[in-house]
Amino acid sequence: MSAYEEAAAMSAYEATTAQDGPLAALAAHGPRYRLGLGAPPPGAPGWLAADRLLDPYGPELSQLLDTEHRGSGHRTAHAAALTLIAVYAGRVTAAAVLHWALTGRVLDVRPGNVWLRPDPGHGIAEVRLRAFRMLDEPDAPDAPEAGTGSAATVQRAVLTQHLFPLADALRERTRAGLRQLRGGVAHGCATALGASRADPDLLARRWAAFLDGAPGGLAALGDVVAVTRPDGTRRLVYLRRTCCLFYTSAEAVRCASCCLTSRDDRIAAYEGRA
Repeated sequence: MSAYEEAAAMSAYEATTAQDGPLAALAAHGPRYRLGLGAPPPGAPGWLAADRLLDPYGPELSQLLDTEHRGSGHRTAHAAALTLIAVYAGRVTAAAVLHWALTGRVLDVRPGNVWLRPDPGHGIAEVRLRAFRMLDEPDAPDAPEAGTGSAATVQRAVLTQHLFPLADALRERTRAGLRQLRGGVAHGCATALGASRADPDLLARRWAAFLDGAPGGLAALGDVVAVTRPDGTRRLVYLRRTCCLFYTSAEAVRCASCCLTSRDDRIAAYEGRA
């Protein structure tokens, strides 16, 4: 067996093992948590290496931003950037945030380990990991809140090394406000929890742990609340204190979490009472 064939066989084994475990479990929570494994197929169009997006004037960030700008029909590039950072955080790093919240383990979603494909309409269509690996060991089983010991690790992997540098690149490129961009980061990460089928009370505690000591002032940019939907199920929702300007897009509507809508009206809408 050649070195190439051996590497391919190991990659296939790794993919099968991972997808039979954590990746399959994550995908069961919904489409936003579905991750592919390994490099995109040769010649597959549209795929971007996440680490190349951190160059504010690089072609990869231009492609991602231009795709969102055209797809959403925003009037300005800085508005497109604000929408982009929220949908990016709510898709590209969502699986890692949820997996940490449920297990205390930190999936490697640092930029150098991630490929993504923009959706020509709006958002991110697909995400792939170059390799399946965890960045820390499980916490002690007698810890008062499973997973809290790894909060610093998930903050580094998701925020410090990935989403914040991307926000900085978007700010440099479009002059979008840093507070608004970080509001999008907070919104996307919180949505990564609220969109799952997990217990909302557990997720609220894990969100508090994620924010504890987190850089960037995220705790001041919104809060979470558990709501009950008409079918009786409960979910966690995020109420923003910053605006993504999505109402300036071609859809010309406010997002459900928009800070321009009163808190009571947002909760009522989430609960199906509006």
